[in-house]
Formats: sequence, structure tokens, C-alpha cells
Amino acid sequence: MKFKEFIDVCKEKITGEKIAVRIFSALFITCVISMAVNSEYDFTSAEYFINTGLGRFILIFAAIFCLLCLIFFLVGSLKIEKLVLLLSYTVYAVMCTGQTKEIWFCLGACLILFLICVYVFGDDKNDPLSFNMPKPVTVPLIVAAGIYTTAFISVQTVCRYLTQSTPNYDFGIFSQMFYYMKTTLQPLVTCERDMLLSHFAVHASPIYYLFLPFYALFPSPVTLMICQGVLLASGVIPLVLIAKHKGLSDKATVAFAAIYCLFPALSGGCYYDLHENKFLAPLILWLFYFIEKNNWFGVIGFSLLVCLVKEDAPIYIVFIALYLIISKKSPLKGVVSLCVSMAYFVTVLWLLEKYGQGVMTYRYDNFMFGDDKGLLSVVKNVIKNPAYVIKQVFEADIDSNGSSKMIFMLQMLLPLGFMPFITKKFSRYILICPMILVNLMTDYVYQYSVFFQYTYGVIAFLMYVSVLNYADMSAKTKRILAVFAIGASLMVNTQTTYTRNYLKNYIANKENHDAVRIALSEIPEEASVKASTFLVASLSHHKELYDLKYTKKDRVTDYVVIDLRYDKDTDKQYKNNDDYEVVYKLDKWCVVYKRTAE
Repeated sequence: MKFKEFIDVCKEKITGEKIAVRIFSALFITCVISMAVNSEYDFTSAEYFINTGLGRFILIFAAIFCLLCLIFFLVGSLKIEKLVLLLSYTVYAVMCTGQTKEIWFCLGACLILFLICVYVFGDDKNDPLSFNMPKPVTVPLIVAAGIYTTAFISVQTVCRYLTQSTPNYDFGIFSQMFYYMKTTLQPLVTCERDMLLSHFAVHASPIYYLFLPFYALFPSPVTLMICQGVLLASGVIPLVLIAKHKGLSDKATVAFAAIYCLFPALSGGCYYDLHENKFLAPLILWLFYFIEKNNWFGVIGFSLLVCLVKEDAPIYIVFIALYLIISKKSPLKGVVSLCVSMAYFVTVLWLLEKYGQGVMTYRYDNFMFGDDKGLLSVVKNVIKNPAYVIKQVFEADIDSNGSSKMIFMLQMLLPLGFMPFITKKFSRYILICPMILVNLMTDYVYQYSVFFQYTYGVIAFLMYVSVLNYADMSAKTKRILAVFAIGASLMVNTQTTYTRNYLKNYIANKENHDAVRIALSEIPEEASVKASTFLVASLSHHKELYDLKYTKKDRVTDYVVIDLRYDKDTDKQYKNNDDYEVVYKLDKWCVVYKRTAE
């Protein structure tokens, strides 16, 4: 090659744009290396800055920059250079978000990610994703996403149980309920209201019987946790089918599978253990799929299954029915669904008031004033003062758990790239209303948190409307938002669910946790037991079981089990009680008292 030709090639391969891309890529890679080397220090701490020498940092940066220049000179592809920029920044941002609990930092990191996505995918000519995904790769990637979700949720929640971190309210309740369901086929429980009663007197959730065959084969609280992981992962199947039905490409379908499986609230809500609400995500997604397919049997069947989840689940069917009517997608199905769901809703509420423990309307106390109580008063006050609804929805106060409704909205919408709102079709905004009603209008702090069970119906709605809106976007916008949503999901997930590591906790104290569980399993099954809240689930194979904190003080049981990690004061009361003797004790962990008096 002649010298002049060499110069011309250099001018083509070394442009100002490429130099800038390589500088930022080298910077992000250097920062990743620096954070890995100083992993024991938080990147915001003084120690991190002290232990990060400027000279060493510059040398590493220069070496990486030169290496990138050499590689890209030989490769000569701006597409690859853009991809390296995107990946290096994403890795760096994810590492940083894992070290800070501030959603505002995550928001800033996501904004920079969005700008990078606009640059990387804004040019059709140099689009790094301008390739067709091989058909044989699509299904394995989707299956891998589902396996990841099952494994992550199952391992974390099982280890949460094995470390005696699951409280009676609510996992102990359901563990004992399944024991009763296995032995009597009735959803009975004693540790929920300090007496023997049906759990369905508190919440009408016959959907739980779908788990019973698996629990009958493997009767353990561990089985329930694994069933929950499989159930939630299964939601990716109807979502993928909806995406394909709407004409999304294989790449986009895989992207939505990844977004669903990485969605923070999907795994985050499992940190408060087993709940019937988890059925809502896959069931509602299946319902949307059969609506898209115009399948009457599927619509009716899954509408019924959704209603069987909980007494308030028909509310989700009401919003679906309104969407079908207003969008003119299927007005007849909408009217039928609306009538049936409202009839079921009213009937179940009447049964709970007459024969059960009543309806938990206190979660909307912020809409009840004076002596006017009940759900009807909420409806009346919303109509009388809609401005008050806006005030409640956009409440910015941070509660004792460090959460707020604004933070919750960001945690729910950032991982979706705000796609639920990117539409000109008014009818689709109805699909966002469940989040407003269920999570944002209430002042019940747990309902606007990604770490509790009140998000699962809303997840299905947000995923569905995101697919609908995505299908209507331009090719450029699709590329930008799909990649951005996956990156934002990783960041928010790293800041929320990945910060809690029950597997690590279990491994660190495996011997003690196993010893406690084995000791509790040796208490005779026919014996009555009072136990500290975090030990109730491990004792769920007893027909007479009570939460030590919420049972009557004068209640006499054969055994009393005290968690020495948290209930040391309670232990002092039984040390001086001549009616009980210690039959097992593991210092700082657990003590078991047995009644000696007749």
C-alpha cells in the first residue's frame, strides 16, 4: 500500500466521532476496572478516591484507549465501536447503582443511558442491531430468561425461609394453611387470627388449590416457594405469544422476555414471600392473549381464574372490560366481562361481610371522612373531589421504609422505558388505571412498594400496553426503547432486588439455621405450639400453632419456641416460669420450652 493510500485509510478510520467514542469507551472500561479493584469501598466514599491513584488511572485509560484504537483500526466498523460504548457504560452504571440506594442516581444514570441509546441506534446505517436473529436462537433465549427467573426467585425465597427470615404474617399463615389443605382439603389456619378459621374468611383465594397437588407430593414450605418461582416465570409465555401476535420481530420478542424477567417488581415482591397476588401476572397476561386471539373460551376461563385469585381481583377484569368497550376492540366481550366481574365482586364482598372477617377497606382511609365509611364512600369522594386524587397519586413524602409514590413510579416505569405512556390512543390509558387505583391512590405504604405483593396485576397491564404501544412505533424508536428498557431494568434491579442476598446469609450461618430447623421438626406434630413470628413457618406442620406476639397472653400450649435473635425479653418471662422447662437451646438463635405442668 502506498503512503498516500495509507493516509487516506487512516482518515477514513480515524474520525473525530470515532475518537470521541473510543475516549468514552476507554473511560468507562477504566472505571469498571477501578471499581473492581476497589470493590471493598463504596464509589462515593473518601476511601475510594484515596485508593484510586490518578497516575495509575491515566495509565490504564491510555492503555485501553490505544488497544481500542488498534482493534477498531483493524476491524473498521463504527457499529462495533458504538456497541462497545453502550456495553461499557451499561456495565459501569449497573455497578454504580448497586452501591447506592438513591433512585435519583439511578434516574440520572438512566438518562445518560437513554442519550447513548439515541446516539447508538439513531443512525440506520450504523445500527449495531441491524441483523436478523436466527430462528433457532430465539426460543432458547426466551427459555433461558424463564429459567433465570425461576432460579433467582426460588433460590432467594427458599434461602429466606431456610434462614428463618419469613414472618408469620404472611408466610407462616400460608404454610400452615397448606398443611391443613393437604390433611383436610380445607384452608384452615390458627396463626392468622389466633383461632381456628378458614383463611378464605379473610381473603377469598381458592386459586391456591392449584398449588396443592405439588405440595401434597412434597409437603414443605420450600415447595411453595419453588412453585411461586415457576408460576411467575411462566408469565413470559403469554407475553411472548402476545408479542408475536402483534407482529414483533424475534429480537423485539426476546427483548420483552428479558424486560419481563428482569422487571424489579416481579422478583422484588417475592421478598415478602408467598401471596395469591402472584397468580395475577401470568393469568392476566393469558387473558390478554386470548382477547387478542378473539377466543371466547379462553377469555371466559381466564377471567374466572383471575376472579378466584382474591376478592378484589375482579377490579382488574373491570378495567379490561372498559378497555374492550372504549377501544371498540370487542364491546360484547367487554359488556359480558363487566357484568360478570361486578356480580362476582359484589357477591364475594357480601359473603366476606356476612360470614367472614369483613373487607379491608382501611387501605383507602385517606378517601373516607367522618362517619361515611366503606368502598362506596371512596367512589363518592373521588367524584366529588378529583383534585384530591391527583394530590394522593403524586404524593412525594418518603415513608419510614424510604419509599414514596414518586420513587415507586420510577421503579415501575423506568424498566419499561415509559412505553405505557407513549401512545396517541386514549383507550390504552385505561390499562394504566389499575396502577393508579391499586398502588397510588391508597395511603397504605405497602401497596406502593416493589417489595410487596400488590404490583402483580399491574405488571401484567403495563407489559401488555407496552407491547401494544411498541408495535406502533417507528423502527428507530423501537430500537432505542427496547435496549434502554433492558439496561434500565438491570440498573433498577441492581438497586432493589439484587441488594438482598439470602443465599449469602444462609451459607454464612448454614450450620445454625439447619440446627434450628431440625430441632423444631422434632417437636411432636400433635403438640400445640406458640412461636416467635420468624419460626412459625418452620412449625407449620402443627394443627394448633400461634404467633407468640399476637396470641392471648394466657393461652397455654405444649411448647413455646422463642427466637433469641429478636425476642430476648420474651425469653426472660419463661426462664422464671416453673410450668416450662428448656428442652433445646442454641445460644443467640433459638430456645424451645416444653410444658411440664399438668
